[in-house]
Amino acid sequence: MVIGTERTNWYSDHPPACTCAACTARAASQRRFEAETGGRKIGRNERCPCGSGKKYKKCHGA
Repeated sequence: MVIGTERTNWYSDHPPACTCAACTARAASQRRFEAETGGRKIGRNERCPCGSGKKYKKCHGA
């Protein structure tokens, strides 16, 4: 299990309250995705709620 700073991610280059265009778009996309799912668990073979038309496992589940 990885804990702490061993694993890099997009947060390493951006502070938690970053307001750049990429971070703002990512946050808006995540809020829209959570609103569509309503907090329920999505099955791997269901259509992705983001509207891409792909199955969840090939889209946001990857």
